[in-house]
Amino acid sequence: MIVGRVLGWFLLFAALVLLGWDGVSSLSSGEWRFAVLGQRWFEIDQAMGGASLNTLQAGIERNISVDLWDNIFQPLLQWWAWAVFFVPGALLVLLFRRWGGERQPKRFSSRGRR
Repeated sequence: MIVGRVLGWFLLFAALVLLGWDGVSSLSSGEWRFAVLGQRWFEIDQAMGGASLNTLQAGIERNISVDLWDNIFQPLLQWWAWAVFFVPGALLVLLFRRWGGERQPKRFSSRGRR
């Protein structure tokens, strides 16, 4: 349960970072627009001197299926980068939150004991 929440908050943080990156990019270019995931991945890949996007494409097409790349991954890379992380992050946080019931006092807290 805690792993789902932590992963959800991590994805929401990544979405916030990507949204901030879009804001900074928009200020420098003079027009507001959201970058797609493939563009951001390519920019990060180029900055780190790697070719992970091309390697992923070649690995999926050769070892799994060309249709998987064409029908799943390629459209996913055309979505807004922040939305790709925000949607699953929000779902994980909501799914793994504490539903109902009373909260237990913290064991080592001085507020709960007198």
